[in-house]
Amino acid sequence: MKNRLKGYLKILVEHEIVRRYVIINSFDGALTILGIVIAEFFSAIQDPKLVILPGLGAAVAMCISGIWGAYSAERAEVRKSIRTMEAHLIKDLSNTAFSKKREKMAIAIGFVDGLSPLVASLLILVPFFFVSSGMITMQFAYYLSLAAVTVILFLLGAFAGRIARESMVKHGLIMLLAGLIIGLIFFLLVLAGVL
Repeated sequence: MKNRLKGYLKILVEHEIVRRYVIINSFDGALTILGIVIAEFFSAIQDPKLVILPGLGAAVAMCISGIWGAYSAERAEVRKSIRTMEAHLIKDLSNTAFSKKREKMAIAIGFVDGLSPLVASLLILVPFFFVSSGMITMQFAYYLSLAAVTVILFLLGAFAGRIARESMVKHGLIMLLAGLIIGLIFFLLVLAGVL
């Protein structure tokens, strides 16, 4: 069990597809929940459940969709590459170290694809859980949630910058720009009277 866990951790750290999924899907999760939070903020929603429920619904849906979809796609690609190699080698590669490693990679990618948006989403939604217990106000929860989005987007950009061996600050600011665009769109919708 310990060796299996080490194998999965090695894939998570070293594999470029996994790093790509972490960035892309965390970004998707953060922006999806940001859209919900901003829409609720501009609609002057004061019930935390009306932010938590749609946020959790979206987060869980992204998680299951990510795990299922990415694992299915990666597993199909793994099986295809193994069948191609078997045809060239005229040898059955089932249950070999090579095929087991590729299967592990498909599983790891599926879980990363699904868990990345879930984790990002939950971090953004956490402040609203404290409103129900009376620890903070709804207004403060909105501000904390927006602060969490800002930190997450910047860190994702910085991580992308580090991978590219370019400016982490520049990449962080580029990621933040997406969040600002979403905020601006909702603000314009409010000004236009749509919301």
